[in-house]
Amino acid sequence: MCDTTALRNWLLGIAAAIVAAIAFIVIAAVTNGSFWLAWQSPGWMLAAAAATGVAIFLCGKAMDALDEVCSCLRGKCADQCSNIRNVLNAAKVVLGIQATACLLTAAYAWIPWGAQPSMWVIVGALFIQAALIISAIAFLNQLNDCAKSSAEPPGSFPPGQPSGPGTTTTPVG
Repeated sequence: MCDTTALRNWLLGIAAAIVAAIAFIVIAAVTNGSFWLAWQSPGWMLAAAAATGVAIFLCGKAMDALDEVCSCLRGKCADQCSNIRNVLNAAKVVLGIQATACLLTAAYAWIPWGAQPSMWVIVGALFIQAALIISAIAFLNQLNDCAKSSAEPPGSFPPGQPSGPGTTTTPVG
């Protein structure tokens, strides 16, 4: 059977990078909400942009791992491969937009309370991105199920099951 461990790990890495970006933006919003600490907010937004950039990079690595798994399956489970590929392509595009939004928000985040609306919009969008990556993990489970079913030769039965209709299993000895 084809190993999907690397793909799973890349997907988990993407989710972790998104969570880090959310945390950085929340810290940026808190500091932006203070007259005395607003000067720190642009740095946190730049950190969020960097974390989002890491997520984009990890999407590319996940795509490479997906290509390897799908080529190993030799055309089997094409629908599941396509689902994950579409999710990763969509995630890369939207993460690119969000990284740009983080950079633009960093430009004026030093103004107390000025960047609050855009920060919270970006956080909301990143939560949706996290849900998108979770759906990719669900599609990965479907891919694993498909790969397992396609790896079994036709007419085979799981261990301990009868070998065909009308047969029974009797203990030996």
